[in-house]
Amino acid sequence: MVIEVKRKVEPRDVAKVAAQISRYAYPAEGAMLVSEFVSPMTRAHLSELGLGWFDPTGNMRLRLDKPAVFIDRVGADRGGSRDSADRPLKSLRGRAAAKIVLALCETSLPVGVRDLAARAQVSAATSARVLDLLDREAVVTRGGDGVVNAVRKRSLIGRWAQDYKVMTSNEVVATLDPRGLNHALKALSSVETRFAVTGSAAVRAYLPDDMTPVSPLVSLSLYAEDPTGLMGQLGLRAVERGANVLVMRPYDGVVHTKAQRVGGIDYAAPSQVVADLLTGSGRSGEEAEQLMAVLEASGQGWER
Repeated sequence: MVIEVKRKVEPRDVAKVAAQISRYAYPAEGAMLVSEFVSPMTRAHLSELGLGWFDPTGNMRLRLDKPAVFIDRVGADRGGSRDSADRPLKSLRGRAAAKIVLALCETSLPVGVRDLAARAQVSAATSARVLDLLDREAVVTRGGDGVVNAVRKRSLIGRWAQDYKVMTSNEVVATLDPRGLNHALKALSSVETRFAVTGSAAVRAYLPDDMTPVSPLVSLSLYAEDPTGLMGQLGLRAVERGANVLVMRPYDGVVHTKAQRVGGIDYAAPSQVVADLLTGSGRSGEEAEQLMAVLEASGQGWER
């Protein structure tokens, strides 16, 4: 086996690691990166290149053909370093990071730090820190002047979903419409408070008319500027069990400003819907994959 040892590896370094391993002249049955910590994004990039990994937190993948061996262990999702000199942004948790992520999914490229900050309505300093993180995570490509030239939208939303969770990042009220989902959906057209549908119902709005959703619609999820007012207008009641409508006060108003109108109903932006589905339950992950496949086919930068 070829084992490449690095004290610290960022996702953007994986291509260099692979190139280094490929330069070894003697034949090897497998190759592995060993480092103090191998992050989820780094593991994803290593997996794409057929490389294994190991770190002292317990993350390990070893694959050999002769003899047949496959070991896949999951350790920590975050490193344990407490070096006070190492202070780069490490999380996309929070409103500002979410605004940057959503802006990158709809902004024409190339885009600079200040221009992106203006589009996302955050400070230039925040924009710079978030872009630095995304650069290290290899989900954006930047030029020498720091301008973003390319965005891997699937990876970008996947990385955001490590820190954003639809059920915990938003205030969620589980409710029941006794008259069923069809009644709730039809009644939305007469609602006076601002809202944006997400989840399974939003997927249906963005799929081509001739495409069948991967799962049946069993619940409705929507953001509401005034959850109590919306519940009153739709005739919903809060319940502990048997909910068919989830009403959420969003983490930020950007959910509403980025919404798109389809058939007279406001739906959360596709990137927001994907993030919600990726962090949802049941078959929501399959619905996210179906929506991303449609976005990829439309040439909007959602390629794998």
